[in-house]
This record gives sequence, C-alpha cells and structure tokens, in this order.
Amino acid sequence: MRSLLQAFLLIFASPLVIADAKVNQIITILQDVPVITHVDVGTAGASHGDLMAFEAPFETESGEKGIMSGFLLTVDIPVGQGEYFHDRVAQIVFEFGGVDTIAVGGKSVYPDGRAEMQAHVQQVRPVIGGTGRFIGARGEIATTRRDQGHYEHIITLVD
Repeated sequence: MRSLLQAFLLIFASPLVIADAKVNQIITILQDVPVITHVDVGTAGASHGDLMAFEAPFETESGEKGIMSGFLLTVDIPVGQGEYFHDRVAQIVFEFGGVDTIAVGGKSVYPDGRAEMQAHVQQVRPVIGGTGRFIGARGEIATTRRDQGHYEHIITLVD
C-alpha cells in the first residue's frame, strides 16, 4: 500500500513543486509621461472591451534609453456602490533598441476608469518573454506611478 501512495504522490504532487528561481538581473526604468489614446468600444463611456493604447520614452538607471508601448484592455468595470477600480489586461513591450525587447503581460487595476494607475501604489505583472539579449526572459515587473505621471518600473529577470 505504501508504494502505491508513493507512486501517486510522485505522479501527481511533483508538478506542484515549484523550483526556486534565481534572480539574474534587475533593471530599473524611469518612464516619462505616456501619450495615451482611448478607443471607446461598444457601449458609450467606460465599458468592457474599451482599449487604451500608449507610448512613452524611458531611461534605465544605467543611462540606456528606449521606448515602451502597449495597450490595456478593460475587462471589468465597477458595477456596485463603493466599487472603485477598473481591471485592465495589459500587453506591453519595452524596446531597448535593435532587437532587444522585454514583453510584459498581466492585469492591473485603475481607479475610476482613469487612464493612469493610482499614484504610489505598486502593481506587479509577469515578464512573459523577450528578444535579442533578453530572449527567453521571464520574471516580473513592479510598476509604480510617481508624481506628475512619471513611472518607475523594476524588472526582475530570473533563470
């Protein structure tokens, strides 16, 4: 009986074990104020499916410059009294020049349907890939909106 239980655990529990990821690079990015374009889809005003496209220049702490661009798709809007945030799914690309890019996905929340994140509240999304020197990138990005619409992004890449 014990060997049957051990076999069961080996087959079914092994995928649940997550290997420790080793941090191999941290990139801190300071982003300028984004240019944002709203696309109102479907019902007039804030509604499911609305799209925000954006672009902004950035600079790393080491002085490397680039452009980030992406879009946010509204997937949930407040419907009850006291609800405050809109949920948006993101697809963002940090372009460092040439073929060097980092791709970010995931979901964030935005207060009252505003175009920008709540100031001084960090939101974390996954790094889902990259190209060039970032090929196969994985990790996470912690984004914080600073004063006057500037943003700080801390990208943590892991092996």
